[in-house]
Amino acid sequence: MLYAIFSDIHANPQAFDRAAADAREQGAERCLCLGDVVGYGPDPHGAVKRVRAVCGVTLMGNHDAATAGLIDTWNFRTEARVQAARHARMLDHDELEWLRQRKYVYRAPGGAFAAAHGTLAHPMDFGYIFRESEARMAFAELARKGLRLLFVGHTHSSMWCSIDAGGHIVAERSDELKIEKGRLYIANVGSVGYPRNEPHSVYALYDTHLRVVRWRRLAFDFDGYFRRMEAANAFIAPWLRENAELARRGGG
Repeated sequence: MLYAIFSDIHANPQAFDRAAADAREQGAERCLCLGDVVGYGPDPHGAVKRVRAVCGVTLMGNHDAATAGLIDTWNFRTEARVQAARHARMLDHDELEWLRQRKYVYRAPGGAFAAAHGTLAHPMDFGYIFRESEARMAFAELARKGLRLLFVGHTHSSMWCSIDAGGHIVAERSDELKIEKGRLYIANVGSVGYPRNEPHSVYALYDTHLRVVRWRRLAFDFDGYFRRMEAANAFIAPWLRENAELARRGGG
């Protein structure tokens, strides 16, 4: 089975459409979204509509939970808090109810992998996996569930880390990962619609037969995105402009 795994669409349906079209061209058979369909971006309605149509499973992200009124936004950045409130007003009752019904964890058939927005340990808290201690907690939960591979988003950084039987952790950013016996893995699929930490729109493909994860890094339409953000009176963070300049120089 070839899965296409998306995350962090952030109200950017144009970027999602491009990623979904690329996934179809790559032969993806199932599509999964790890959450944050809304938040930050200019078009929550379009994003919800497209993701609902394409992804058989969509998980709960922290921005989805905030927009749906399930969590408080006291610890959100100002622009994130403002957009969550705005998106809650823009979406209709059916769309908000769909967000509220999202699950926090997905386990693929046959135990091929697990998925969550932020981490497998206490997924409703939307913790990040940045530090070694956070990775070890996620690995411990993965092992407890008898699984070897976890897909996450949330950090907007496409990368992977693994742990061997001796407890040694390695982390790397690459375009391909082969799942080997005797190790546990966490694969962060990156962000489709809000390129905070790299100048691309990113998602991952996972071939459960070959046990290979491939990251697809697509050109991000910064100019069009900025026009849509400005038309929606949405805040454009400085790191987005920095990544736009990096993309123009061919970096990343």
